[in-house]
Amino acid sequence: MNDKAMKEKVCREEDCQEQWNAISPDLRQQCDNFVYCPFCSGEMVTRCSVCGETISDADYRFCPWCGADFQG
Repeated sequence: MNDKAMKEKVCREEDCQEQWNAISPDLRQQCDNFVYCPFCSGEMVTRCSVCGETISDADYRFCPWCGADFQG
């Protein structure tokens, strides 16, 4: 598969998505080290930007669900 993907750090709670979308992309990128969501205190997860599945190991070079190549 030739798709390029990014590992995104996200909150699982749908109620927080509007608040996360209101944050500037630069500030959101700084939040990649967060363990807990600042809006609901739920645990943050890493997901594939192509298929949206949760990635359990941040060191993966490819998404184990869709095969996309993670950039960088």
